[in-house]
Amino acid sequence: MKKLFVILIALAVLVGTTSSAYAHSGRTDKNGGHNCSAKSKQKGLCTGYHYHNKKK
Repeated sequence: MKKLFVILIALAVLVGTTSSAYAHSGRTDKNGGHNCSAKSKQKGLCTGYHYHNKKK
């Protein structure tokens, strides 16, 4: 029983970290870019149009 619990916890951690690695709450265009919101600009997170998960 203890072994099953450990395996389930390990799977939950693995799935939780891999599925949210490329998450973004805002809308992005077909190239994966978008303009910063006013709220993000105020926080200093970005300054304008930028990309997420851009492949090189």
